[in-house]
Amino acid sequence: MSTAKNDFGEIMLVRNLMTTILAVSALFWMGLYLVPEASAAEQRSGLIADGAGNDLRLWYNEPAPDSDAGWVNRSIPMGNGYMGVNVFGGTTTERIQITENSLYDSVAGKGLRRTGLNNFAEVYLDFGHNNISNYEQDLNLNEGVSHVKYDQDGVEYSREYFTSYPDKVMAIRLNASKAGTLSFTVRPTIPFLKNGKSGSVVAKVDTITLSGVMSHYNVKFEGQFKVILKGGTMKADNSKSQGTITVSDADSAVILIAVGTNYQFDPKVFLTTEDAEKLDGFPHPHAKVTRYLTDAATKSYEELLANHQADYTELYDRVSLNLGASEPTIPTNELVDAYPAGASSRYLEELAFQFGRYMLICSSRAGTLPPHLQGIWNVYEKPPWSSQYLHDTNVQMAYAPAFSANMPELFESYVGFFNAFVPRQRLYATEYIKQYNPAELDPNGDNGWSGPFWTNPYNVTGKSPVAGFGTGSWIAQMFWDYYDYTRDKSLLEETVYPVMYEQANFVSRFVKDVNGVLLADPSSSPEQKLRNTVGTTFDQQMFFENHHNTLTAAKILGRSDKRLDIYETQLPLLDPIQIGKSGQIKEFRQEEYYCDAHKVLDPHHRHASMMLGLYPGQLINSKTPAWLDAARTTLSLRTRSSNIGWARAERIAMLARVYDGKEAYAYYSDLLEGNYMHNLFNDHRGDPIFQADANYGATAGVAEMLLQSHDHVVSPLPALPDAWSEGSCRGLLARGNFEVSAQWSGGHASQLEVLSKSGGTLEVRYPNVAQAVIKTLKGRTVDFVAKGSDQVSIETTQGMTYVITDIPICISVNAPSNLKITTDGGSDQIELSWTGSTDAASYNLYRAVGNAPDYELVASNIAGTHFVYEAPDLKQIDQMTLKVTAVRADGRESDQGATVIRLLPTK
Repeated sequence: MSTAKNDFGEIMLVRNLMTTILAVSALFWMGLYLVPEASAAEQRSGLIADGAGNDLRLWYNEPAPDSDAGWVNRSIPMGNGYMGVNVFGGTTTERIQITENSLYDSVAGKGLRRTGLNNFAEVYLDFGHNNISNYEQDLNLNEGVSHVKYDQDGVEYSREYFTSYPDKVMAIRLNASKAGTLSFTVRPTIPFLKNGKSGSVVAKVDTITLSGVMSHYNVKFEGQFKVILKGGTMKADNSKSQGTITVSDADSAVILIAVGTNYQFDPKVFLTTEDAEKLDGFPHPHAKVTRYLTDAATKSYEELLANHQADYTELYDRVSLNLGASEPTIPTNELVDAYPAGASSRYLEELAFQFGRYMLICSSRAGTLPPHLQGIWNVYEKPPWSSQYLHDTNVQMAYAPAFSANMPELFESYVGFFNAFVPRQRLYATEYIKQYNPAELDPNGDNGWSGPFWTNPYNVTGKSPVAGFGTGSWIAQMFWDYYDYTRDKSLLEETVYPVMYEQANFVSRFVKDVNGVLLADPSSSPEQKLRNTVGTTFDQQMFFENHHNTLTAAKILGRSDKRLDIYETQLPLLDPIQIGKSGQIKEFRQEEYYCDAHKVLDPHHRHASMMLGLYPGQLINSKTPAWLDAARTTLSLRTRSSNIGWARAERIAMLARVYDGKEAYAYYSDLLEGNYMHNLFNDHRGDPIFQADANYGATAGVAEMLLQSHDHVVSPLPALPDAWSEGSCRGLLARGNFEVSAQWSGGHASQLEVLSKSGGTLEVRYPNVAQAVIKTLKGRTVDFVAKGSDQVSIETTQGMTYVITDIPICISVNAPSNLKITTDGGSDQIELSWTGSTDAASYNLYRAVGNAPDYELVASNIAGTHFVYEAPDLKQIDQMTLKVTAVRADGRESDQGATVIRLLPTK
């Protein structure tokens, strides 16, 4: 994809150059002269400083312990989509553990939850260095390269590791500071032999071949390890049925590693019912792995490294975050242990943000399997949760930073996987319509596709009472995001729209009319105990989001497909939000007060599935302020009691969406302090069990604190915490394909930059932005339309960067609090009181009736903190939310207000 992008960039550069030449020529003949704008490269670079000035790296002064505990807590993770690697950094013996994501087996029986990813290989490099000094191991995130160096007997030994996506290999370079002093043995092994796994390791000349079979799915696997020497000698040995290569007295060496299986992205894998036949007809991986290794070996180590870094940095370098940190003098394990009391807390916060981006680059590349619950890393025979794909938050959380953190093409990995399993999901969809709503069944099978819950590379589940049917629409939402962030119309037409349209087809046939609204039946909310009910908020919100996105896409493409009118009619009947008597967004329709439904709901549950319209959805936003307040209430009721890493990560983003930077930062701090291990893997819930989604989710959460665009208004720094009062960020991606950078001081933006990568209308929201100076990089004044004091609209040119400076500081208005209904007799008046705001010259009163998304202003210019609200319809309103805001003398209103739920007294 990077090649295609570069070709496109060259075409655009030529086209833009020709356009500029023609324009200048025309103006010249008119006797005018036009100063051209900056080049595309200059536009991207902008003016805002790139990062903190230090490389971000993990580093240690001793190797990782050679144990499973050392693997999960200290080994350095690497990957290129084709393989995941964990490097221990040993000196007596180096251990390199390799994962290949299709190497699945059945542990006991055929049940989906009984299958699991298996450890592909354990590779040992025996050095025998036992008397070392000056040891250091690191992972440089800016380069995607890991290093080990130390001294032994007057010689400095060093190793360099990287995993290359373009060349599909891992490369290791070994050096010694004195010629002829490098000696070691390469010793690959197959872990967990027996129990349905067989294989052999054979050495020949300069290459060791590790190959075997996992019997349950008949997965044929192979790894090849090639040793390339400078000086010295090597000897292949196959004694004791264990192939090794011993190197003696070399100056330096390079080891290349390639792996593969006979797995392919093919619908046949999921449609074949017999497990042992799923891969029938697919070729043995030997030729493929040999090609990878042979092609890589024709290049020098320097060429391989350059290819890797060009590919890696093209993704990684798009985004930087500078919180004013200095590089710590203590190793990363001590840095993690010292957080948040340590002096380098800001550095760890920067590091963790970029580490999530690094992990996604390692684990999700086009043509490879997507990241599972443990990403692309697994050391076990029976991994946690079998290293499956869970579609009730974990997969979606993995891909959240792909879009906001400016790596959208990494979603191609999931696209390939989805295209392989969706034919099986179409069959499930027909089964479910026939079972639950047969009147809507298309006898020819045109019933769309139904979403899965548990999935692995070989099987995809049908319905699950644990998750609900909304998982399909949530998957479709990821596809919509892929378009919405890139605005690639061909992508929308060829890839995204068909997925959304078919999902809407299933939903449109599945929902039933219940008292005038269309509800899922049966319906569940992910992993709550109340199951197989009707119309959970999870299902209804996801259905609504996909219907809306499908209709939006159809208008963009000018489509007139036969079921679009049905979707249009159904959309307002999908009833996605119900407000409860606690002011909360209900999770279940039978819930009145928070979590009171059937007394089985966990009020502190790790999932907050009724909030998905807030995040990652677009349903709840600044244009639905009553729902936004209900979301804020719901989050406060859910509390911070859960110590599960991914749940903490998800809450960061949700709290950012309600503009609560203080609480979002508190969750980020809790996550770093309570769940991040010494190698920055997330330990799930305080136990040494690795789960990758919190790493991905934390990055996405921080991105939401720094930039939001879910209502298609670019909103920089919407939830900036006081702890980050100084800093800058560069290159975050907003919907509309706008690349956004910001610099701030004292919590206030001193400069904003927006690169318009696709052209179109740019809406920017920031306090007092309408009074700012807006220019291009070359200083040309930009015309804009002000929408109040805090929003502007700009018609942009593709490739142009817009620089916003001199934004007047806005002092926010303190909101009133403690709104109470003092007297309510069920008549046509209510007496209210509240605790006043020190900033208020007056107050406004709003109401939202029932489940209304917006407030209506019912009284203004209220003096004092008591008010009697009278309205003739109060007797007829069962429930409404009342809200009081403060208005300062300059006319600015408080962003938030005090709310109270008014329920009609029972007669």
